[in-house]
Amino acid sequence: MKKTIALALSIVLVLVSLSCVALAEEAPKFVTIQEWLDAKGECGNCMLVLKVIEELNPTVALVADETGSVNLFSGINEESSFVEFMSQETGSKVGYILVVANPKYNPYEGNIEMAAWTLLRIIPNI
Repeated sequence: MKKTIALALSIVLVLVSLSCVALAEEAPKFVTIQEWLDAKGECGNCMLVLKVIEELNPTVALVADETGSVNLFSGINEESSFVEFMSQETGSKVGYILVVANPKYNPYEGNIEMAAWTLLRIIPNI
């Protein structure tokens, strides 16, 4: 009886530890723009902290971090992640900090842009 209980507990502990390892591998990680560019957007479950440098049109802005800059395309995002740049209603987003998750690598007209990302947080210009 004791051996059966010990075996059952051992199996449960092994299964729990394996599921914890799997969850840890799926946890999002912060990457820089340069790391994202080097990986061509294949960074798994990742997040980026971006500062809006310039609004290029209502759906595209130039964003940067300490490692580089890239265009951020807001046009095909779901409604909760859409950010309208150059908006007369909400004003300029220059200087805003955006935390985005899992942007797709999109070559467009000779530039690389982040597309289809999820907005996690927006911090207004202080």
